[in-house]
Amino acid sequence: MQIIKMPFGKSYKSLQLPDSNGITYSVLRAAKSKPINNISNALNTALDKPIGSKPFDRIFTKPNDRVTIVIPDKTRRCQSDRVLDVLVKRLQKLGIKPDAITIILARGIHPAHTPAEIKRIVGNSIFSSIRIIDHDAHDCSQLIHIGTTSRGTEVEINRYAAETDKLITVGVVQYHYYAGFSGGRKLIVPGIASSDTITQNHSLVLHRPPRQGKNPDACLGKLDGNPVNEDMIESAKMADVDFSINLVVNHHEEIIRIFCGDIIKAHRAGCDFLDHSGKVRLRKPVDCVIASAGGHPTDINFIQTHKTLEHSSRALKQNGTMIILSECPEGIGSDVFMEWSRDGNPERMMKRLQTGFAVSGHTALCSLIKAKRFDIYFYSRLKPDIVKMMQFRPVKDIQSLVNTVMARLPRGGRVLVLPEGYSLVPYI
Repeated sequence: MQIIKMPFGKSYKSLQLPDSNGITYSVLRAAKSKPINNISNALNTALDKPIGSKPFDRIFTKPNDRVTIVIPDKTRRCQSDRVLDVLVKRLQKLGIKPDAITIILARGIHPAHTPAEIKRIVGNSIFSSIRIIDHDAHDCSQLIHIGTTSRGTEVEINRYAAETDKLITVGVVQYHYYAGFSGGRKLIVPGIASSDTITQNHSLVLHRPPRQGKNPDACLGKLDGNPVNEDMIESAKMADVDFSINLVVNHHEEIIRIFCGDIIKAHRAGCDFLDHSGKVRLRKPVDCVIASAGGHPTDINFIQTHKTLEHSSRALKQNGTMIILSECPEGIGSDVFMEWSRDGNPERMMKRLQTGFAVSGHTALCSLIKAKRFDIYFYSRLKPDIVKMMQFRPVKDIQSLVNTVMARLPRGGRVLVLPEGYSLVPYI
């Protein structure tokens, strides 16, 4: 009998995997990557030797310039405080004063941060000395129109970024189920964009009328030919980003690689690195996947957890069983998702999205499609009625559930265990 520790919130759940019925277990973990020991040295070196751009010091040459730094929100833990510490010190050495620096939290349409959350993200020193903007995609006073993409997206972004003299982005490169990858250009749209801009961009996941349904090019791990990504790139170019920092982190949210420079070229380098380390090929689909969303903060709510469901689904045979562990202390993460989930009819939801796209409505549809294809059990702090509304099965005792499911698998059944389901993508 194997015992596997599965991340759950800020702790773990230990699962016993029963040896019965000839079941074969495969436990896949993200590649063990040592964190960068000295982030300050590594980042300073990357600033001096960027990809596709001038070195940092040759860009930030005017002491009177206003500098704006865009960083991830609380759903992306990437040691932002340590990165900011290096950046601010570097800018100050170049003559740029703290009161000329602004930091924007790129939260897209994610929930607002509390002051305590902001302090944890940026660190005490930065919190008390630098102006910090918690981006609000619905606050017109924060937003300014900067152009229209070739696909018709009206690009509105935070005015502090649009009106600054120099703009820096700091992002985390991870897989994204329809933008291809997060990070890079995604810090602009959706990170600091208006809700309307985000909706227009994300709607490109669907075919344009008269064609119907999902665009297959808008998918995980794909950049070239992906309409969502290419629209994001156009938007980022309009924002005129001067320097981009792209971080690759391990499942402990420790930085393992830094790619600096041009917002497109440096980001692509980070994506190429991740694509060689973040995927695992399977010979054939499995009967059951047991996956953790990776613990805090990647299981902070269901919207973030859905990415683990997407990764898990790629390994599972039709009508197979999926067991997901995700604490979800902040619930679903979207009232819009809740409203769409109540519909429960995929065909009707798709028609609604074609005529009036909603970002969380699309997530609700993707979640429902998985619920129709697989038998999904969900262990979390969500209320059972909410889990049932999503057409999943709520779980009270995770070990008992695992025992029951393993006992009814066919003899010789194959089970895939993903302790860091958010970080690792299995594929056939």
